[in-house]
Amino acid sequence: MAENRRRKKKPKFKPIFYFLCIVVVYTLLLLVLSGMFLAYADICIRKFERSQSSYAIEDYMEGFKKSLAKKKMPEGFDAEDGSIGSFEDSDIRLEALIAATDGKTVSYEKDKNSYNTEEPVYDILADDTTIAKITLTAYNERTVFGILTIMDWKISKTEILSLPELDDYTIWAPEGSTVTVNGKTVSDDYLTGNVKDEDLFTYVKEYVNIPSIREYLIPALGNPPEVAVTGPSGENCEVIADGTNYETVYFKESDIPDDIKETALNISETWSLFMTDDLTGGKHGLDTIKQYLIPGSDYDVQAEEWAGGVDITFTSPHTLENPAFTNVKVSEYVRYSDDCFSCRISFDKPMFIKSMKKTVVDTTDSIYIFVKYNDTWCLAGMR
Repeated sequence: MAENRRRKKKPKFKPIFYFLCIVVVYTLLLLVLSGMFLAYADICIRKFERSQSSYAIEDYMEGFKKSLAKKKMPEGFDAEDGSIGSFEDSDIRLEALIAATDGKTVSYEKDKNSYNTEEPVYDILADDTTIAKITLTAYNERTVFGILTIMDWKISKTEILSLPELDDYTIWAPEGSTVTVNGKTVSDDYLTGNVKDEDLFTYVKEYVNIPSIREYLIPALGNPPEVAVTGPSGENCEVIADGTNYETVYFKESDIPDDIKETALNISETWSLFMTDDLTGGKHGLDTIKQYLIPGSDYDVQAEEWAGGVDITFTSPHTLENPAFTNVKVSEYVRYSDDCFSCRISFDKPMFIKSMKKTVVDTTDSIYIFVKYNDTWCLAGMR
């Protein structure tokens, strides 16, 4: 019986066996975790290295060279860069870059004055000459591995240094016009504040609405632009270029209608007769001339002063020939609106001066401007 009990007793494992098993398991787990950690660390470090701006510019330059080889504008340079006017299309930029890099080694280097690590500036070189600058800006910053900051990069600014000489252009157009340069509409932001008003308009703006001729300044264009002007009423206007200055021909000369010609001559001749005291009627013909003058206007006041002053009494006695006016000519008719026009009127008025016993010719050659006041054409200005 004792022997059978000894046979039924189970064998015992020593504690050292369990310990070794635990050590092996933990060692294997540690090795696996260490491998995973090192692999993750390697990935993070590689991401950190690749997120540096030097890698971004290197990748960009590959695309830059390929674009120029295909005669296409490189990324970032097709937008406004501040070095050229916004009305110049990108062709001039592309032409400048192709010409600057043709047959040369294209490379890059960090600008020596660039210290902002989040907005580094790089110089693009053709051989040893800097032809352009490109600014990168960091975005989408994030932290990996607890301590490493990685980021993405985008182009925030480009500048081409090899552009041809640029010129500023001025355009004169009537107020209320639509001006386009190279197909792009010019906003009022380009107005200089300079206004070109005809001297003749000084006396008429109070009575009629005539658009002022305003100046636009279009900066930094490499080529003469295509300028188009649509007038306030929707009409296409002629534009004449003189170097960098463009003038809109808005008030054009045309043939003067017969009735307008007759009216203009009658008023100008009546004024001439009034000024030499040859009008009939009271106050040296003041009432006759006043029907062609706007009440309270400068010419109305001048007529009152002339008729009521002593100077008119010193007019030398004389007689007029018949007809009183010779070599009469009306030209340069310009219609500004339904209520305003101007024309050049010239004529001779021979006067026989009795005291001198000879004929003196009073010659007139002026541009007259007329406005319609209370449905009557009136003299408003002369030049």
